[in-house]
Amino acid sequence: IIAEFNPLHRGHSYLMEKAKQMSGANYTIVIMSGNFTQRGEPAIYDKQTRTRWALACGADLVIEMPAAAACASAKDFARCGVGLLAATGIVTHLAFGCENAELPRLSRLSKILRFEPDPYKDRLKESLRQGLSWPAARSRALAGLVEDTPELLKQPNNILALEYLAALEESREVFHHTITPLPVQRIHAGYHDPGLEKPFCSATALRQAILQDKDPNNYLFHFPDQIKEDAAKIICREPAITSDDLSSMVGLCLLNTSEDELLEILDMDPSLKDRIINQAEYFSGFNAFANRLVTRAYTRTRISRILIHLLLNMKNNCRQDLLQCSYAPYIRILGFKKDSAPLLGDLKKNSLAPVISRPAAALRQLISPDAQRLFRLDVHAAEIYQNLQSIKK
Repeated sequence: IIAEFNPLHRGHSYLMEKAKQMSGANYTIVIMSGNFTQRGEPAIYDKQTRTRWALACGADLVIEMPAAAACASAKDFARCGVGLLAATGIVTHLAFGCENAELPRLSRLSKILRFEPDPYKDRLKESLRQGLSWPAARSRALAGLVEDTPELLKQPNNILALEYLAALEESREVFHHTITPLPVQRIHAGYHDPGLEKPFCSATALRQAILQDKDPNNYLFHFPDQIKEDAAKIICREPAITSDDLSSMVGLCLLNTSEDELLEILDMDPSLKDRIINQAEYFSGFNAFANRLVTRAYTRTRISRILIHLLLNMKNNCRQDLLQCSYAPYIRILGFKKDSAPLLGDLKKNSLAPVISRPAAALRQLISPDAQRLFRLDVHAAEIYQNLQSIKK
């Protein structure tokens, strides 16, 4: 499973349980984002807390996704998650929750995205010329080829599902794996559903309830029973981290980054660079500034990601480093169950990438300069997050 668990809720534990039943697998391995997420936000709680919760709710082994991919586009996020699973040498199935769990239909759409036939490319270029954002342009291009596509692509889990399927096919040529895709029908709340009334809520709704300092009794039941008590303690004791907590750091980065350096930031383009420079004098906080930069062509999520890239000094060469490592530079273990020791033994015996269990010794294990740079970026991201925690406490 590839996940963020930001935070882990009953829907996540349902996915792990259902996937294990459907696959008949002996163990559950989770590739999890560290302290920064794919939507360009800091995780609400740190990776150690979220790892502990994952292990309590059904995971046997939790592996950290490198920061360069964890807060990247859906395509890079999926490629890295799949690459890491393939590199373990022991994964049989990739399970993912989605609103439309019809594998034949998802596979057909994924194939279009992967091979980009001429009719698709023509529609995509025309939509981009009209000023549509990349997600909107892609949706329109696919809609011309497959019926009911726009509705399907409104759901982020469906979009990730398509990217997972494409990444599985791409990585077969590199890792020669036989991983089977296993879509699991998402039930009850949708990805963006803000309500807390349904049996399963969305991570978005749970985050909002915590950040708005609502009475925990109104939402604690959405945490699985195994972690409910621990979650209650964490919510009372640990301040939740938000995007606006990054404001002073991001503001300083804007002041200290030249135009040329700004253009080197991952996923930046000249037009957005100019817009950031022109609006920099109005910077008053992360969220306010991100909202100010939004246009028809630049979505809020993309802008948030780029501001995170700026904060972490994540440059365009990060993607090249990931590509050089086939999106699997190392397998960094965040945690595992003691009674899953045989799984860990199989991993160390079969892994096609260096297995890191002791971060202090990581750079000695990593021969590849690309992997070393990516690991240093992970360390930098962790230090920034820890600094935020110290300030808030």
